[in-house]
Order: sequence, then C-alpha cells, then structure tokens
Amino acid sequence: MTATRTLFALVALAALTLPAPAAPEDWMQWRGPGGQGIGAGTYPEAWSPTDHVAWKTEIPGRGHSSPVVVGNRVFLTTSTQGEHFPGRTAPDHLGFDFRPGYLHPDSVAVDYGHALHVLALDATTGAVLWNREAYSGPVFDNRHRSNTYASATVATDGQYVYASFESEGLYAYDVDGELKWQVSFGGMPKAGLGPGTSPVIFEDLLILQGDQEMGNGSFIAGLNRYTGDVVWMTFRKNRRSWATPLLVEAGGRTELIASGAEAVIAYNPRTGKELWRTKGTRSHPIPSFVTGHGLVFASAGSGAKVSFAIRPGDVPDADRIAWEHNKGTAYVASPILLGDYFYLLSDAGIMTCLDAKTGALVYEGGRVPVPATFRASPVAFGDRILITGEDGDTFVIQAGPTHAVLGTNSVDEPVWASPALVNGTVFIRGARHLFAIR
Repeated sequence: MTATRTLFALVALAALTLPAPAAPEDWMQWRGPGGQGIGAGTYPEAWSPTDHVAWKTEIPGRGHSSPVVVGNRVFLTTSTQGEHFPGRTAPDHLGFDFRPGYLHPDSVAVDYGHALHVLALDATTGAVLWNREAYSGPVFDNRHRSNTYASATVATDGQYVYASFESEGLYAYDVDGELKWQVSFGGMPKAGLGPGTSPVIFEDLLILQGDQEMGNGSFIAGLNRYTGDVVWMTFRKNRRSWATPLLVEAGGRTELIASGAEAVIAYNPRTGKELWRTKGTRSHPIPSFVTGHGLVFASAGSGAKVSFAIRPGDVPDADRIAWEHNKGTAYVASPILLGDYFYLLSDAGIMTCLDAKTGALVYEGGRVPVPATFRASPVAFGDRILITGEDGDTFVIQAGPTHAVLGTNSVDEPVWASPALVNGTVFIRGARHLFAIR
C-alpha cells in the first residue's frame, strides 16, 4: 500500500510550540483518558430533555463519533449526504466463504456523494466555533445502514485535532480550524459496513489501525503527527475490524495492543515491530480494550461471544491468557473496568460483572427497567456506570458486586455515540444534537 500525502502550511518542527500536558478532566481521544471511559470528578445523575441541560446544539448530518474535549473546546465529526450517483456500486468484497462479490444486505449509500466535516464547539455555551469540510464527493464503499461515514472519534494533543474518515482520508487541523495536513491510504474496504476505528496519539506519533476485508492490505501505521509523514507501517493479516488500539505500560516498556479476530498483537509503538501475539477474538473486533490490574481485557460479540484477560509484557506464551468468559458480550459496545470489577454490556443492555483478576462470575443478568438496544459504550465516574441506549435513555448503574439501576434519564432523541465525561459535564451526542448536561 502506498500512502499519498498532501501537505498544507507545513510548519518547521523547530518552531512548534508543544501543548501543555492534558488536565485530568480532559477527554482527548476515544473513551477519554487512557481509552478507559472513566471521568475524573463527579457528574449529574439525573436529567431530562429540559432539566440540567446546559445547552444543546444542532449538529447537521449524521455521525457516531464521540465528542472529544480539551480546555474549553469540543470536537467531533459529521457526514451529510448529497448528490445521487445512479449506478455507482461498491468495490468487490470478499466474504467468509472466500468468494468475491460479497454484499452485506444492510450495505447502503455508496451511490451518494457525502460531505465529511470536523467541528469545534465552545464547551461552555455550545456555540459552533468552526466547521470545516474535510472531504466532499463520492465515497469508496458502502456503510451499514445504521453506521455513518463519521463514526471514528477524533484525537487531539491540545494543539492539533486528528480526524480519520478511513477511505476518505486522515486530516489534521489546528485547534482554530486551520488544515495542517491530510493523508490518504486509498480505499479501505470493510465489507461495506463503514468506518469506526479511531486514531491514538503516542509521543510525536499518530497511530492508525487499518484492518481490511479478510486481511488483504491490513496495516497499522505510525505517522509524524506534525507533518503526516509515515514513520513506520507494519502490514497485518487480520481481517476487517473496528476496534481502536490501546497503549499500555508493561514490564518497563510501552506496548501498542491491536485487536484482531485471528490474533491480538502487541507492537513497539515507536517502530511498529511486533512484540508478541496471542489468540484473537474470533468475532469481528468492534469493542475496544480496557486495562488494569496488569491485564488487558478483550471482548467481541458479532459471532462468538468471548471476553478474556491478557497478560501484556514479556511473559511465556502459555501464560498470556489469564482467564476467559464466553457469555454476555456486545456486538459494538466496549466493556468497562472499574475497581476490581470488569463489566460487560450486551446488545439488550444485560450486564455481566466479573472479577477482573480471576474472571470469576460476580453476577449476570443485570437488566434495565425498559426494553432497550445498546450501541454506545459505558462510561463511569466514582462508583457509577452510565449506559446509554439507542432510544436516548441513560441508565445510572451502581458499580460493585450487586446490580442496581439508580436512575433513568433521557435526551429524547436516538443516541449511538458514546458519551464523554469532562469537568462535571456529561456530553451526549444524539441523532440531531450535542447535549451538555451539568
């Protein structure tokens, strides 16, 4: 695969002013600090469409990317559908039976043009500070009818904002909305189901996992985050995935751990060199990892229902898997780790709690009071877990060994994006609005 790059307003590295360290309350990437989904401080536990909503701002188009917050700015992406291109078809897909021509029955929208936007809002007032069109025109592939072309969450270092639209490119803006660089890795087919993997930042690198089809062309790459130049690229044989890689500290080194149906693989994030690999998720990797207690926790639920704990670092292969559980996982929603407990959320909102260190079952069958479907990933603060369903209801769950629903709140519109918890504010992206709840 050849990366092509268009560079705008390249600034000499010597002249760059590095951003200040992130404040504990900043939410600068997918699932916030460390990718864990846990907010610092306390947050509202009760709201309605009219109560405790500090502001709501209409966001045009559709997007499942989560809000990202640094300082007083909120960043997110969106997609708007445009011109119809009759007869335009998706690229040839390779299905599980290895026959070409696979077309998912819910694949749509390749026969329309789309405009992909990056937005910045004022976190205090909700005012739109800027709205930049990153791409406009035909798209490479279909998406699942419930997905969007703006489903990957941006990452920011407080100076630049990095937005991945996968086949339609990777873009870097400064926090004031000036385009600094853009990169295209060409078409990235994913069975016509659309994008979802978010970029992560490590030191001076922006890291992107680009798994495709049945492993043809899959890669993981580290780019210079100031210029967009590819510093390293490692090719993989893992089939299409939507999970976001995770950075962990293990044995005195930083490891970049990437999910995969065939194998979970750890890389040196500075060079892309493989450090170790272990069993894969078998199902499509859509949920992302969480980490704690010296373990990394994986899950998947698109076919096989599986979660397991991995020991990172330099350990014997036979000791890599600490425990495994084969029930209760979600198709999309990532798990969450809080204290000594590891929580799984099923598509129907049924919660399972496991002992994080041993995998022992603490409880299963924890239900919400009304029927619901869940795609957003849980977030947590203190001893509270917030789970948000597609109908826009957020349920407050008591963390710990006993399941209890403490409250039900609504924004009165559908929600697919995962919330962000920042400086006492719950940011929820609905189908039409971004809400700030205080």
